[in-house]
Amino acid sequence: MMAKMEAADGTSERKRISIPKVDTSVLDWWERQHDAGMSIRLLIRREIERSGYTDIVHGRVEQRLRSDEV
Repeated sequence: MMAKMEAADGTSERKRISIPKVDTSVLDWWERQHDAGMSIRLLIRREIERSGYTDIVHGRVEQRLRSDEV
């Protein structure tokens, strides 16, 4: 769940995310990020480029094979 809060300096908005403990893929990914906030913003921008401003809650998750697994 995300909550909208204004940053103290007023130049950005603070968002909050809750990740269920059983969602180990997301938790593992999160732990590997140097700057999780920037990573999330870049992922969102990529998704906007790909799909536009759509709600992706019910979209499919497809993981592509890495080149070393082919």
